[in-house]
Amino acid sequence: MSPPKGHSNPPPIAWFGPHLTGREIERLRDVLDRQYINDGPLAREFERRVATVAGTRHAVAVTSGTAAISLALMAAGVGPGDEVLVPDLTFAATANAVRMAGAEVKLVDVEPVRFGVDPDGVKAAIGPRTRALVTVDVNGRGADYRRLEKICRDTGLVLICDAAEGLGSRYAGRPLGSFGLAGCFSFSANKTITAGQGGIVTTNDDALHDRLRELKDQGRRHGGTGGDDLHPVIGFNFKFTDLQAAVALSQLDELEKRLAAAQRRDSLYAERLANQPGLTLPPFSEVGEVRQWTDVLLENRAAVCAALDDAKIGQRAFWLPLHRQAPYAADAKKFSNSTDISRRGLWLASRFDLADADFDRIGSVIVAALRR
Repeated sequence: MSPPKGHSNPPPIAWFGPHLTGREIERLRDVLDRQYINDGPLAREFERRVATVAGTRHAVAVTSGTAAISLALMAAGVGPGDEVLVPDLTFAATANAVRMAGAEVKLVDVEPVRFGVDPDGVKAAIGPRTRALVTVDVNGRGADYRRLEKICRDTGLVLICDAAEGLGSRYAGRPLGSFGLAGCFSFSANKTITAGQGGIVTTNDDALHDRLRELKDQGRRHGGTGGDDLHPVIGFNFKFTDLQAAVALSQLDELEKRLAAAQRRDSLYAERLANQPGLTLPPFSEVGEVRQWTDVLLENRAAVCAALDDAKIGQRAFWLPLHRQAPYAADAKKFSNSTDISRRGLWLASRFDLADADFDRIGSVIVAALRR
């Protein structure tokens, strides 16, 4: 592989970014013309369509993926005095959502191949106050639900699934978001579908759905006037607006196209980076699995990152393990897998608009760095 001809100074390649269709403005104009910009009919349409993607009866749109996890826990009755198991390798939002629900976080190491929470670690971590498990579908890889769902059934744990990066991906033949009591998605700017911010809870449980409606809208299950409404239970304000739904729906029309582009992207990277010393391509082990971004494990990540930075090519290191974050500090000896994966993991440039020449260029830079 060699750099593209005719480009002594090729343009920068951003790591990722919102991919707007150009049709968002049409839906936004319709919302503005109706002069109803709050949580309304477009938000309901968005919920129905995401529920279809996730294969669930219900979906409840809220302000963020963090809020989705927290409200799912609250709706399940998890709160102060309870302990919730959380994988050590995840974005801080997963643990912060548990804290927002009033519960305590107990970290569990991950397994080394798919980076999801280790089922054996989950069993060992269950204590007298353990009430729930929040799994993380890292980069669109489903956690080991074949084992984890049974563990939760056998022990009475509530299972809430952080599928923030997994919209449209599948595990064991089922869509992510359909496992456990509830699935939680994010629509922040670096996701396949973005509303700028926003999240959604998917579930097949009717009672959970009803309680989520109350929690997101000041205790009202069916909305209201803002005047002499009845508020029979405590709720808050986590509403998703029609303005956000207008932006997200236009992209949701392209979901299948984007999922196919992500799979093609991973294949092109695999071709260019196969059998390189010091680089591991995590295996695909599930039919229908779609990665949010292309990831690799590197023995010398610093050298590869430096080379990509010099070439003005974006990338992003894996999260620090939660046990290294001050609010969740814990003994590193208990988290050998998350420590190792975090040290070596890198998300490569994964934009949907990458051209074949971009893959050639990125691959060349990585291979050169590895061989140095």
